[in-house]
Parts: sequence; structure tokens; C-alpha cells
Amino acid sequence: SPHGSLISDGTFLYGMTVQGGTNLQGTIFKIMPDGNGYVKLMDFAGVAYGSNPFSSLVSIGPYLYGMTFYGGTNTLGTIFKIMPDGSGFVKLLDFDSANGNYPRGSLISDGTFLYGMTESGGTNNLGTIFKIMPDGSGYVKLLDFAGMANGSYPFGSLMSDGAFLFGMTEGGGSNNMGTIFKIMPDGNGYVKLLDFTGTAHGSNPNGNLISDGTFLYGMTYSGGTNDLGTIFKYQY
Repeated sequence: SPHGSLISDGTFLYGMTVQGGTNLQGTIFKIMPDGNGYVKLMDFAGVAYGSNPFSSLVSIGPYLYGMTFYGGTNTLGTIFKIMPDGSGFVKLLDFDSANGNYPRGSLISDGTFLYGMTESGGTNNLGTIFKIMPDGSGYVKLLDFAGMANGSYPFGSLMSDGAFLFGMTEGGGSNNMGTIFKIMPDGNGYVKLLDFTGTAHGSNPNGNLISDGTFLYGMTYSGGTNDLGTIFKYQY
């Protein structure tokens, strides 16, 4: 049951599975692009490592970084790093509800901090935006999602244009159908760019945004003319 995407270091592809492995709590693996050389790098194991990652890895320096949806000390998810050969695993953070819980998207980096979101937790239990140093220090909760005002329950990852972080929430906003937003990396300057409306725009976006420098592109899980989802672009 892999849910995230693969990443490449030029030699191997790296990814994770939500389930399976020795403990049935997910795995990290690498494989050659021709299908050879498969190696299971780690079995997730609950409290010690986290469990059930619903996201992708990100490569920064010598480490691969990722998050788990469950597991950790509080069973609310973790942030971790691991070497590409499977050694050097470090659990960097246990989510504890106050700082967020159940991260579903992936981390991104600006070269100094890692940035991410949690699906729920935080002050309103509607999700958070956070940043953390690659060594696990310097955690800062940048935003508590609050429903109508700024969205709720982000399912995807953030995107950076160098000045702002952009993202989407699955719910919340004026119509409780999700939002597109931007926020500065220090947590200031939040702007709700769009409230999804159902038929006209789509509703309940689950994935990530991408940019060509002029437009943001994304998809919604539902809404649109047939209530089966949409592909959209948004000029920002």
C-alpha cells in the first residue's frame, strides 16, 4: 500500500509503503530504475520509529527525511531522518497534538528549515503548518488552521516560490470545501487566495500544488460539473 511518490538520487529510487514489512506498519525501500537491486531499508515499528507513512521522502544532504502518520511516543506521527543505506535512523520529533498530529503530506526544505503540515491537531484540532531544523531542533508552529477563516485538514504538501509557502486545505474556508493559501516562512503574511465552491472550482483538494512561475496548478478530489473532481490553474 504505497501512498507517496518515489524520489531519485541518480542511482536508486527511494520510497515508502504505508503497510507491510516485518511489523505490518510500513517500510522504507530503494530499488534500481530497471527493477533490480531492491533493498528494504527499514521496517517501521510504532513507538520507536513511527508507523504508516502516507508521504514521500525528501533528500537533504546525506539524509533522507520523512514523516509517519501514526506511531511515535504519542501514536500521533513522527518526523525522522535516515541514511540512504538504511543506517543512522533518528526520530526527530514526536507529534503531540499541541504541535499537530497525523501528518499526511511530505516535507519541503528551503536549505535551512524543513516545512510541513499536519492533517489535524494544533489549537483547534484542524491542522497546523510548522517548520523544524534538520537536526530536530527549532520546531515552530507557524499556523493553526481554524476552519472558515483559513481552512482546515490539509492533506497535501507545501510548495515554495522562494518568498511564500503555498498550500491547500481539504476542508474549511467560506464554503467548507477547502482553500488555497499562502504564508511567509516565518508564519506571517497569511492570505487565503481561494475558497473552493463545488461546481465552479471543484472541492476538497487532496494533493499538492505545482507552479510554472505564473500559475499554480492542482486538482480537487470532488466537485466540478460531475462532482468527480477537477484540474485547475490559478494565477498568483
